[in-house]
Parts: sequence; C-alpha cells; structure tokens
Amino acid sequence: MGRFSKTMQIKNNTDKAGFISAFNSAMEKRGFVPCAEDEAAKSYLLAFSEGGWVTFTSESEDVPQVVKEMNVTSFSVEVVDSDFAILTLNNGDTVIFGDGSGYGIEDSPKGERKFWEPLLADGKTWEQFSEARDKQEVFVEDALCEAAPILGIDTKYIIEDYNELLDMAESDGNIETLYFKEKTADKKSKPMTLNAAFVKVFGEALEPLGFKKIKSKYPYFVRVVSDEIIHYVTVANETADGRGSHGVKYKCFNVFCGVSTVYNSDIDFDENYAKYHSNFIDSLSEIYTRTHWPDLDMKYRASIMRFYYDPTDNNSLMAMLKKVLAVVEMYALPAIGKAVTLEKCMDYFGLMNHRIHPFLDGGGEGLLCTKLFSADEFVVFKDKYCERELEGLNRELSLNPNPKRRASLETRIEYIMGEREESKKQCYNFFVNSELQEKAPAELERRKKENTEKLRGYGLEL
Repeated sequence: MGRFSKTMQIKNNTDKAGFISAFNSAMEKRGFVPCAEDEAAKSYLLAFSEGGWVTFTSESEDVPQVVKEMNVTSFSVEVVDSDFAILTLNNGDTVIFGDGSGYGIEDSPKGERKFWEPLLADGKTWEQFSEARDKQEVFVEDALCEAAPILGIDTKYIIEDYNELLDMAESDGNIETLYFKEKTADKKSKPMTLNAAFVKVFGEALEPLGFKKIKSKYPYFVRVVSDEIIHYVTVANETADGRGSHGVKYKCFNVFCGVSTVYNSDIDFDENYAKYHSNFIDSLSEIYTRTHWPDLDMKYRASIMRFYYDPTDNNSLMAMLKKVLAVVEMYALPAIGKAVTLEKCMDYFGLMNHRIHPFLDGGGEGLLCTKLFSADEFVVFKDKYCERELEGLNRELSLNPNPKRRASLETRIEYIMGEREESKKQCYNFFVNSELQEKAPAELERRKKENTEKLRGYGLEL
C-alpha cells in the first residue's frame, strides 16, 4: 500500500513571527484562541522553508477554511497511493504529478504557466518545473521531492503528513506546533483529542491491572512486571481511507501492545514505534493473527486492523475506544500477560515473529539469547520460526484453490525446507562466536543499567 497524505503549502511574505501572528488572527476570527496543549480542541503544524513557503497540516479538517481566512497564496498537495499527486492552487488551477489513469484521470492537467511561474524560487524556471511534473517515477513522492526546491519548499516537508511532521517537530526548529481552544468553550461539548479519550477509557481499565501512564511524548500505559520486564499499551493515528457520513470524513486509529526487557537495545517511549510497527510493538490484528493461526477468522482480523470514528462526535470516539478496549482485553492482554519471565518473553518474541538475533551492537532483544540459551537451544529457538511459517503456509495451501497462489506457496515451502539445515548451521556458528560470548554479559549489564535509569525517568518504579 502506498502513501496517502495531504498538506497545504502557503506562500509566506513575512517572517515566522509575522506569519504566526496572522495565523492567530485568522483563528480568532473563526472563534479560537491560542492555548496550552492539554486545553486544545485543535492543533496545527507549520513547517517553515527557507524559500518562503510554510507547509501547513492538521488533524482537523478545517485547513482549507483557515487558509481562506488568511487570504494568502497557497496550494494543496494530495498524494494518492504513491501513484499520483494533485496540486491545486487556491484559485482552482490544478497540476497532476504521476499517473492517475488507474483512477480514471486520463488527461492530467499540467497547470497554467501564468499562475505557477510566479511562485517558483529565484533562478528556477517553468521548464524545470514541467520536467519534474512529467517524470514517471515509481513513487510519485520522488517527483514531488524533485519539484520542491524548484518552488522553494524544503524537500522533507512537501509530502509529510501531520504525524510525520509531529515526529520531526521536537528536533526541527523550523516546525511550530500551535494549539487552540474555543473562545467560549463549553468543557462538556469540547471535542476530545484521541490521546485524551484514550487515556480516559484505557486508564480506567488498565490502571487496576498495574499499568501506569508514563511521562512520555506519546500516550503509553506501562506495567512493571519485574526489575527486568515491562508490558505496555499505546494508541496512534492511522491514515484514513476517506470514508465518512453526512459530509464528515472519519478519522482512524490503532492500538498497539508490547513486551520488553531491560536488555532491549531500543527502549525509547518518545519514539513513534507505531508509525513503522517495529519489533518493539504489535498491533491488535498482529497479536490476534499470531495467537490464532489454527482458527484464524480472516473477516474478524480485517475488522480489527484499524478503527474509525466521527471526529465531530465525542460519543463516537469514546464508543469506538470502548469497543477496542474489549478486543485488547480479549486477545492482547492475555498474550502479553504470559510474558512474566525472561524465557516467556522470548517465547512471546518468537510467536510474534520479532527479529531475534544476538548482535552486540543493537538488535533489539536478540542479545538476551546469550543469557538464556546454549548454542543448541538457540538453534531450536530459531528453527521454530521455520516451523511456524511452514504451518501457516500449509494451512493456506489447504484452503486456497487458486492455482497461481498455490504454486507460490509451494515454491516458498520448498525453499524453506531446502535452506533449513544450512540455516541451523549458520545460527550455531554465529552463537558460538568467541567475541560474542566474551562481550555479551558486560553489554547486557550495561543495557540493564541504562534502561533502568531511563524507565525511572518515565516515572516507573524499578
């Protein structure tokens, strides 16, 4: 699946402070005033490029209305499945990058030169812009990134969505996060943010089970199992597919759970793991799938891959979170709840198909193998990955009548079986490496000490 994203690019004819002042004035006309994050009904991100443009995005759907109120030159950038992108000036003139034929767009508009040429960066030409526009890249993002400096927009801003810019904001001084509340906001009717609703719904259920909301950039509930093991639950926005009702576009989110030991090389609750679904964290559908191979219900699996709600209706958000909580309680908490010893943690990592390999430099939980396994036991542990994959492939083979798919499955099964013994040898030889065995104990102790202090910094008691 490719990228779906939408941003607004605004021509800035003043400095950063002047632009933010104008932005605040436009918001005040719409009935909103600046506020702290925990009071906010709306939040916006502004990324300032040196070429005089501001990339503007938000979780709210009112970006076009705010831009209209500011009375500035602007154009939107909408990326559709990484196949093509629609650039639309605020006067309605449109340019399409990439190939939209698969979506019924046969004659892509190329834009009126008289409208776009004045917007180009100093020294850049309409011909350069046209060449970037007409490039047929595999991913349209590549063509947009080539066009960005021609316009004077920072390459790293032109395609980023709200969550991506939010991740960059902490370390990028050119990105500003602005929060607003209604002038006369009624607290009872104030729209709830996803994070605030998640904390309310999940906090009431998880805190009696020993979970605690930690002090981190993202909303994590963490349970300390021992001085070596933690469990955690969090929420994150997902890219919506455009569905909605009565003119309202729905938003969507997912809930993720995880298990970690203090021997993990990658613990950082200020990192958005949910964005790229790393080995540190698992979505509900992943947990359900991995723990229910024998009786997997594909329709149910699809129904819990992401969750939609009406962003204008607090009841819609709260109801969906309560529904998701029931899924977490039924499938996720029992799965992570079994990981109460280091050995059981390793069982969980294997079941969830996490990449476990004992590297001294990084590698997540992999180095823990040297503390728990002999070389022969490590080989058996790794071989279970083959067993699980073969079980899944054979199960699908027994159920799938499609000849092409069956041939693909059979080829994969044959490959795994053919490489299995060689893989065992490689695992054994890697594990008995003298440098690994000599340095692993000290590295594990270093990680434990560092992670213990880090977790205490999040407010946990270890």
